[in-house]
Amino acid sequence: MADRKKNPRNSNTELFRKLTRLLSGPLTNYRKQTPRQLRRIQLDKYKFQSAGGLSFKKTEYNPFSGMQSNYLRNQNRGDRYVDFDQMEYTPEIASTLDIYADEMTTSSNLNPLLTIDCSNEEIKSILETLYENILNAEFNLFGWCRTMCKYGDYFLYLDIDEHEGITNVIGLPPAEIERLEG
Repeated sequence: MADRKKNPRNSNTELFRKLTRLLSGPLTNYRKQTPRQLRRIQLDKYKFQSAGGLSFKKTEYNPFSGMQSNYLRNQNRGDRYVDFDQMEYTPEIASTLDIYADEMTTSSNLNPLLTIDCSNEEIKSILETLYENILNAEFNLFGWCRTMCKYGDYFLYLDIDEHEGITNVIGLPPAEIERLEG
């Protein structure tokens, strides 16, 4: 009877509940291939070639140059964003991101967040209106900087009117942005 109380496969035991809670958090996210990734693998058969029909070749070979960048390039961008999201649950990393963003956006009365040096007063007033009223930089910049430090990039959608210029700014989730070429 004592063995059944400590059996990790018995769902009624306290050990089973503790192991389930420990191993079913945000840190255990199993990756699966989405249909988009499967299509990408199928399309990778057709490599880009030069106009002469020959593949581009390197002029020199150094197996150790850029190992880290090659590793990150080979890992899918979406998978990296999942990893970055999960790393933020580590308190040290979350605190580091907060410190970086705070250092980037610290201001005081003697040292303002944004300073516009321009001899043309009209341009200066337009930029002040953009930064203070439309972008609301004092309020938004901390979040934008923190997200940029977390993911390595950040995207803003600018709502542009033909007559008035930029009327609104919307932050876009970096994981949803995809680069289109051609």
